[in-house]
Amino acid sequence: MKASEISIFDSVPDFTDFDLYPHQAEAIKIISSGSSVMVSVPTASGKSLVAYYAIHRAIKNGSKAIYIAPLKALAKEKFDELRELFGRDYRIGLSLGDYDSGPEILKGYDIIVCTSEKADSFVHHDPDFLMDIGTMVVDEIHNLGDSTRGPTLEMIITAARTVNPAIQIVALSATVSNYEELGEWMGAKVIYSDFRPVPLKKFIMHKGRIFPEDDEEEPRDGEMADVIIDSIKSGGQVLLFLNTRKRAEKFAEELSENLSDYLPMPDIDLGENDSDRYYDKLKITMKRGVAFHHAGLSYKLREAVESSFKEGKLKLITATPTLAAGINLPARTVIVRDLTRFSDGYSSYISTMEVEQMMGRAGRPKYDREGFAYVYCSTKTAFEKGYEYFRGELEPIRSSMGQEKLMRFNILAIITTGLASDLQGVIGFLDSTLFGKQNETLDVESAVSGVLQFLQKNDFVKETKGKYSPTSFGQLVCNLYIDPESAITLRSLLDKDYSAERSILSICMTPDMTGFYVSQNDIMEVTAFLESMDIQRYDEETMKAAKTAMVIIDWINEVPILEISQKYDIGAGDLEGKISSADWLSFALSRLSQKFKRDMMHDFEVLNLRIKEGIGSDIIPLVAIPGIGRVRARRLYNSGLKSLAEISQASASRISSIPGFSTKLAESTISGARRLIKSGLA
Repeated sequence: MKASEISIFDSVPDFTDFDLYPHQAEAIKIISSGSSVMVSVPTASGKSLVAYYAIHRAIKNGSKAIYIAPLKALAKEKFDELRELFGRDYRIGLSLGDYDSGPEILKGYDIIVCTSEKADSFVHHDPDFLMDIGTMVVDEIHNLGDSTRGPTLEMIITAARTVNPAIQIVALSATVSNYEELGEWMGAKVIYSDFRPVPLKKFIMHKGRIFPEDDEEEPRDGEMADVIIDSIKSGGQVLLFLNTRKRAEKFAEELSENLSDYLPMPDIDLGENDSDRYYDKLKITMKRGVAFHHAGLSYKLREAVESSFKEGKLKLITATPTLAAGINLPARTVIVRDLTRFSDGYSSYISTMEVEQMMGRAGRPKYDREGFAYVYCSTKTAFEKGYEYFRGELEPIRSSMGQEKLMRFNILAIITTGLASDLQGVIGFLDSTLFGKQNETLDVESAVSGVLQFLQKNDFVKETKGKYSPTSFGQLVCNLYIDPESAITLRSLLDKDYSAERSILSICMTPDMTGFYVSQNDIMEVTAFLESMDIQRYDEETMKAAKTAMVIIDWINEVPILEISQKYDIGAGDLEGKISSADWLSFALSRLSQKFKRDMMHDFEVLNLRIKEGIGSDIIPLVAIPGIGRVRARRLYNSGLKSLAEISQASASRISSIPGFSTKLAESTISGARRLIKSGLA
């Protein structure tokens, strides 16, 4: 079938000059009939076109569309693609974070791209927004099996089908084993295919020999370095997956040195960066065409690595498996170096699904005729496991929504949003989730009854003649998108004298904040910190919360990022993640104080700003100037320019004499201060 045969794409010429793959043509027919569809095909098999067709059709039919991605990076990537395709005709918005804002943002757009958490927060505010949605695209639907992201997706899909039974769901997935079960649950017709536009050849590396997946081919001699060199020499790129950050860094350094004769010397400008502990190491390896990638890198450095690889400047990335679940970053050759992961005190093999996700990155559409995936097996047992990965069935997707924490969170949302108002209604809603479908014999009633008692006891809901409704506290907590247990912890602060340090510790002790790992080197300082807070508990979770609080306290006291990273053995990316969570929870704390103790509201608003910017309270006005962050604001203050008024009256020559200020920046700083004063925001 030719894309040009689809009349709805007449206004999008880029969509009409190629043949559709069979699964694309079949999916488009289903979408054209108005039905929901689940497309389960390998990575890089053209799933996005199916989604974009459904979005285009929905808007042409007078509805709106929402595109839900599992990660912010992937959401941004899809936003850019949609804007390039439809930006001239449709209004396209990107909504990330800020869980307190409601779905009114949708009024200004035809298409909204967001993460699953943001879409769920829309539901928490007003599920009726789903009535305006014609098509809901759910990307990476196999994340239903993820213990953190999966339950959020379940709630969104279940709410959508409850509120708007006519909504068209377009679910996109890598291959999964129980696709029929997932399709039936979503009311979607299923398209399953193992077709790849770039065929994938799989091999096992074992003791200096390379064994093909197909027994009909003969094994050959070869080491990992040989595979990498052959790929690079033939114009390919390589992704090498390892199980820890340190191993990814170590392999990048070693390979950049040992393979230097075969690597390019690309012109990559990382700029200046004195805050990321990995900057110097990356700068060296990237000059040789090699980089490492993991969650400890700052967002800026991760983006630099990804863009350099896409541009072909980098030939090899050593990465932890998080890269495979992130943005679209294919390579001709993928090597899965480590098949085990250390967790909960022991080492175990990773799942077949995870290996498939990594191997699926092999083969670059438009560039490669074939993709090559290698699984490294150092022992006989691993060798046998390698063939299991090739020939075994993928693990079925199972719901994780039965966790107690999630039941509290979701049942409050069900009642607060009016999706159900009594015990049987809540049970009925949960029965319609994937969790309900997969646990039909489970006694859900006793679990729901226990959660309802908890919510009623703690003033989140009230009950009248068997009907439940939210209290104003429950409504606020639902809108803030926090765990009810977190709300109880934060509300208890309002009965005590204000302390920034104690408030941060309480934030870090909520179930919504995951703590940093506490090593033997941390124990003495963490214990001393807890004692200074008059806390005598030293269990694992309390210690992790304390270490995280110490990190955030150093951050708001303007300790340099590099110093924080080295002191606590964390990366700038780790710090960014914790700041984001603490920002959200400190904002929730300020909203709770607004409701229950207004005389403390200012203190918590100041704390929220300090956490957001990493600053002392004395320079809060200065960071409002565009282009002025924590470091430059402190330099202005220390030079004697302590207010917007003083900055607005200063000369450009005086400000440009301060380290970090060019003449141009000095002039824009002065004009920025003047605009703030004029607007009354000072």
